[in-house]
Amino acid sequence: MDWDDLKLVLAICRAGTLSGAAKALGVNYSTVFRRISSIEKDNKLMLFERHPHGYVMTEAGRTVMHHAEVMEEQANAVSRQLLGTDMRLGGTIKLTAPEGVTRYALMPLLESFCKQHPEIELDLIITSSSLHLERNEADLAVRVGKRPPENYIAREVCRFTFGTYGSPEYIEKHRDLAPLEHRWIEHRDDPKPWWASYRDKVNIVFRSDSMMVNNDAVRRGLGLLSTPHIVGSQVPGLQRLDLPVKEVERKMWLLMHPDLRGTARVKALMNHLLIGLQKKKDAFIGRDSTVDSERRDA
Repeated sequence: MDWDDLKLVLAICRAGTLSGAAKALGVNYSTVFRRISSIEKDNKLMLFERHPHGYVMTEAGRTVMHHAEVMEEQANAVSRQLLGTDMRLGGTIKLTAPEGVTRYALMPLLESFCKQHPEIELDLIITSSSLHLERNEADLAVRVGKRPPENYIAREVCRFTFGTYGSPEYIEKHRDLAPLEHRWIEHRDDPKPWWASYRDKVNIVFRSDSMMVNNDAVRRGLGLLSTPHIVGSQVPGLQRLDLPVKEVERKMWLLMHPDLRGTARVKALMNHLLIGLQKKKDAFIGRDSTVDSERRDA
């Protein structure tokens, strides 16, 4: 098998489905189906058992996956180490960050960075899901959590807290309710809200994985939402409600693979974001309602 074949097998191993592998590789389903069938036929091996719910590795498939991962890591290490010697303030930076942080804190900083460094292209990946820096899926990551992953260069930015927000009309009408008596909106990607241990007692009326949709649900008076203060304080139509509960608290981190410590453009962006985000530290914990002067569309 050549490297292209191994990458395809590895993608199926990780995704467990042909459609998932096709998405990861940027090709269509029929291409993946045709190629894996050809690989198995040419090598007289069954790498996967076909099941209604997906593709399950055989022993041969696990062996190929192991060797493919070793080759992938070696190839990625070469790329990272070469990139780590790049002293140009030009080229592409792959940055990943959550939606709310990007929209309500990062964008002014990214705007100023792009103006300062017109030779740098920013490739922004909006997600809260884990991306593998060792697989070169991103060069720099903004993440929120209790502690940073091991094996990465991590810079602590600031504390990051969540508060309760609702529409002014909803709050005026239901202000005297106990916390568990309220109607709640849930964001799938947020860390466990304060009521996670009381889930069977909480009245969840709406949930989605879109911050914009959830904000709209709050504005329409469907219920309350536990959301980062940096978001809730800037969305028109949302009002903070202080409840007698312990707010969720995390920390914000900037993460970089150690091999990229010498890459000028990545270091420049990391330092730019670190300085800019730390200036907003009060807003991240709900102590400062001031926001940037850009248009604040939700």
